[in-house]
Amino acid sequence: MQKFVERCVRGLGLAGLCVAGGACMMWGFAPAAIPVYVISASLCGLVLLPYICVAVGLVLVTTGILPVMYAWDSPVPGIYYAGEQVCEKYLILLTFTMIMTKAIWLKKARHGNAAGVTVGPWIMTCAAIMTVVSNIGTYIDRPIYGLAGGLAEALACVCLYNIMKPGLGILIRNSGIGATSASDGKYDSNQVMISILLMVCMCLWILPGNVYHGLNIMLMAGLVILLGTIRLGGAAYGFGVAFIVGGINAVKTQQSEWMLWMLLLTLVMLIGSALAGRKKLVMALFYVIGVGLATFAGGTLPHGGVELVMYLVDMMVPFAVFAVVPHMAVLDMPAGERQMGCVQAAATEMNRLTMAKMEDMANTFRRLDYTFAGSDDPGISLGQVGDLVEGFRDQIGRIGEAHELADERLADKLKSMGMEDVSISVLADTSGRNRYYVAGRTRGEGMILSRQVAELLSAHFGRNIRAGMNSPSLFFDEYRSAEYEECASYRCRYHVRRIKKCGSPVSGDNFSIREYEDGRLVMMLSDGMGSGSLASCESCMMLDTMEEMLEAGFAPEYSISFANNCMSRRNKGRTFTTFDMAVIDMYDGVLRSYKQGAAVTYIVRPGDDDNRLETITSTTLPVGVLDEADCDEMELKLAAGDAVVMISDGISDMDDDDRMEDILKNIRIGDSKKMVDEILGGMIGREDAYMRDDITVMVAVMGKSENSIKYS
Repeated sequence: MQKFVERCVRGLGLAGLCVAGGACMMWGFAPAAIPVYVISASLCGLVLLPYICVAVGLVLVTTGILPVMYAWDSPVPGIYYAGEQVCEKYLILLTFTMIMTKAIWLKKARHGNAAGVTVGPWIMTCAAIMTVVSNIGTYIDRPIYGLAGGLAEALACVCLYNIMKPGLGILIRNSGIGATSASDGKYDSNQVMISILLMVCMCLWILPGNVYHGLNIMLMAGLVILLGTIRLGGAAYGFGVAFIVGGINAVKTQQSEWMLWMLLLTLVMLIGSALAGRKKLVMALFYVIGVGLATFAGGTLPHGGVELVMYLVDMMVPFAVFAVVPHMAVLDMPAGERQMGCVQAAATEMNRLTMAKMEDMANTFRRLDYTFAGSDDPGISLGQVGDLVEGFRDQIGRIGEAHELADERLADKLKSMGMEDVSISVLADTSGRNRYYVAGRTRGEGMILSRQVAELLSAHFGRNIRAGMNSPSLFFDEYRSAEYEECASYRCRYHVRRIKKCGSPVSGDNFSIREYEDGRLVMMLSDGMGSGSLASCESCMMLDTMEEMLEAGFAPEYSISFANNCMSRRNKGRTFTTFDMAVIDMYDGVLRSYKQGAAVTYIVRPGDDDNRLETITSTTLPVGVLDEADCDEMELKLAAGDAVVMISDGISDMDDDDRMEDILKNIRIGDSKKMVDEILGGMIGREDAYMRDDITVMVAVMGKSENSIKYS
C-alpha cells in the first residue's frame, strides 16, 4: 500500500512538473516547455499525457488564469507579446514534437526496438530547429528579432534539456510510470542536485506571491520544500533551496531582506540537524527558533494587524504540513531512492577499499625492499615496477566498477525490516563472485543487526551470505555501510611437518599456508638447493616474495614470473630453489597447481576398497636458473573428503620402490595431523630408510562447510 501511495505522489509530482514547465514563462518565452515534454515522453514512454499537462500550463498562463511575473513585459522597448500568439506558437511546437516522437517510436518498433529512451536527443534537436522557425513565423513583422529570439530560445531549450534530464529521470523512475532509462546511474550527485534545484525554481516561479495582505503562497510552498530538503538532503541541498526560495520571494515582494532571512533560517535548522539528527520533532523545534531569529535579524516582521496574522499563517502552514505529511516521497532530493547520507556512506566504503588497495601497493614496495635488502643487484627493473603499478591500477579499476543493484523486491524486504533510504551496491571480486555493500539507516530509534541483513540476503539470493570482517555489527538511525560476502562451500583442515637433514643446522625447506578473504587457501613449499642456512635463505626469500605479491592481489602466474626474474638476476644462476604452490578455491573446490622443479603432489580420493590417487608432476627448471622460466600449471576439481599431499624432494629421493603410493592408497583420510604422522612413519620408519635431504610433508583435507548446507 505504501509503495502504491509513493508512486501516486510521485506521479502527481511528474504531472505537476509538466504543468509548471508550460507555465514557467518570462517575457513571452517558455523555454522549459519543450524540454520537459521531450524528457517526460522519452523516459516514461507516454506521448499524450505529458502533452496535455504541458498544454494546460501554457493555457493557464496565456489566458491570465495563472498570473506569472514578467510573462509579457519585454525587455526590448516597443515589443509586446499577445497571449494568443504565444499560446498558438507553443501548441504548434508541442503538437509537432508529439507527432515526431510517435513517428520515431513507430519506426523503432518496426525494427525490433520499441524503447524510446534513446531518441530524446534527436527529438530535442529537431524541436530546437522548429522553435527558431515558429518564432520567426509568429513575429513575422519583426523577422530579425524573431530570428534572434528563436536562436536564444532554442539554445536555452537544449541547455535546459540536458540540465533537467537527471532530476526528471529520477522522478520518473521512482514513479513507476512506463519505461525507465537504463542510464540514470551515469549522473553524479552534483548533476542531480543542479537538476532538482532548477525544477524547484521553475515550480516556485509560477506560484503567486502576495495574494491577500501578505498571504504568500510561493513562500509557504518554498518553506515546505526547504523543511523536507534539509531533513532528507542535508546542507548542500538545503542551502541551494534556501537561495532559490529567498531569491524568488525577494523578486516577487521587492524586498531583498528575504535572502538574508532564508539563509539564517536554513543555518539554524542545519545546526539543529547536526546536533540531534534528522528527527521531525527536533527539526520542527529548530524551525520555530530559526523563524524567530531570522524575523528579528532580517526585519521582515510586518506592523499591521492583518499583515501580521498573514505573516504568522505563512510561517505556521509549512510547520503544520511538515508535521502531518510523512516524508516518504514528498521530496526525494538525492540521487535515486537513497538520500545523500546514504550515498556518502556507500561512497565511503568504496573509498575505503580504494585506500586499502593503495596502502597494499605501498606496503608491497616496502616489503620487497626488505626482502632483497643487502643484494648488490635485486633485479627489480623500472619495467617491473611499472607492471606492479599497472596491476594495482587494474585492481582499483575493478573497485570503480561497483554498481547499484536495482532490485525493488530486495529493497522492499529491507524496508520491511525497519531499514530506510537503502542502497545496495554489487562488486565482483577477482574470482568473479559478488560482494554486496548495503548502505542505509533504520527508522526512528530502532536497531537492526548486520547478521539479520545477511540472513535476508541469503534467503533472497539462495546462497549463504555473511557480513564482512570490517562491517559494523548493527544499523541504527545514522547512515552506515556494511560489506557482505558469500560463504565458502568447503572448509579445509591442514597440517605440516618439517624434518631437517641429519647434521644440518637448519632445514633448507620452507613452507607457507595462508587463507585469504576471497576464499582461497594457498599452500606453498620451497626447497632450497642443498641444505643448511644458504638453502633456507633462498627458499624463504622465494616464499616471502610470493606472499607479498599474492597479498597485494596479483595473479599467481604474474607473481611467480616476477619472483623468478628477481631471484635469477640476483643469484645469476649460482643457486636455485624449487617452488610448489597449490591454490584451493573454497567456493567451488577447484585446485590450481603451480610447479617449478618441484616434487610430485598427490591427490588422494576415497574409494570403496583402496584410495584413488592422482599425481601432479613438474617438468620445468627450478626458480633462479633462467630469467624467464616456464611454470607447470594444472587445474582439477576437488570434492569433500579428498586430500592434497605436498612433499619436498627429501621424500621423493627416499621413494625408490613406490612406497609413498602404497601408503596413500591405504591411508585413512580424515585427520590431517594423523595422515602426516602416518606418511612420515611409513617413509622414514623403515630400517633401510636414509635421509639424503630435508623432508617436508603438507596435508590438506577437504570438507563440506557447515555454512553452505542451508542454502546450497
